[in-house]
Amino acid sequence: MKIGEIKKALEPLLDDAFESENMLIKNKDSQFIRRIYIRSVFAYIEGSIWVLKQVCLKAKSVKGKNRKINIPEFAILTEQTYDLQNNGNIKVKTKIINLLDSIQFTFKTINKLFKGEIDYGIGGSSWNKLIKAKNIRNRITHPKTESDMIVSDEEIVICEEVCGWFNALVNSCFNLFLESGKQADK
Repeated sequence: MKIGEIKKALEPLLDDAFESENMLIKNKDSQFIRRIYIRSVFAYIEGSIWVLKQVCLKAKSVKGKNRKINIPEFAILTEQTYDLQNNGNIKVKTKIINLLDSIQFTFKTINKLFKGEIDYGIGGSSWNKLIKAKNIRNRITHPKTESDMIVSDEEIVICEEVCGWFNALVNSCFNLFLESGKQADK
């Protein structure tokens, strides 16, 4: 996948997150805009992970060595499971993967395929903030009480920090892909 294709796939997600961030800056006290911001940040994160998985699936070889993915990796990258119907035909189902697991798998696979050393911070402060932010997102998208819809100032700061951390990870991926492309050209 070319860098331009990756950028084009990410642009709508980035545009939404950017627009919601601008709305939040202008009206920081609006609970509605706070919820929009959090939802758009997670759409950006989840969509970006999907795009990065597509990069892994389409990774070209370097210096005559194929970038190999095995069958289980392929299934996770495509987010599919397979079963047989009673008529002998294959039935393909969408696999729902936990976001945190998906992020870990995707970056491990990128590091493996592109010989990278991207540190996505498992167990660190940013990872712990991601867990908190995911819980906030889950709470506002599946509220059980009226208070579940309230997003505090502290929760907005957590989500902003998670967005910044994830932006840095995506940037690291772009740098790795560019470097890999240079190696392939040699």
